[in-house]
Amino acid sequence: MLNLTGMDQLLRQIEQMGNKVEGEVEKKALKEGAEHLRNKMEENAPRGKTGNLASEIVVGDIENGSVEIGGDQQGKAFYGHFQEFGTSRQKAQPFMAPTLENESQTTQDKMATVIKRELGL
Repeated sequence: MLNLTGMDQLLRQIEQMGNKVEGEVEKKALKEGAEHLRNKMEENAPRGKTGNLASEIVVGDIENGSVEIGGDQQGKAFYGHFQEFGTSRQKAQPFMAPTLENESQTTQDKMATVIKRELGL
């Protein structure tokens, strides 16, 4: 017969780590990833006369394990949607979707680094 001691304590510690990841650690990781993407989107945004589009890319609040990144729909760069997807009279100049695609792995790596650091791994 195999006797494992301390298993209850180990299981409690693993559960606590899971709870920690779902709380502040998750928020820190999401914020790190979102800020990285925002910076890259700002770099890749089409530049017009004002430069408003790049400067108006914002990171929203973290809610339910999710965060939005994009142009402020009510701000000076309300036209970001038109740039990204085009209109009947304007050719699309996508920069957000390509940035997300190109930076996906780097963003995930940055988030994983935060999680590992916060959990002491």
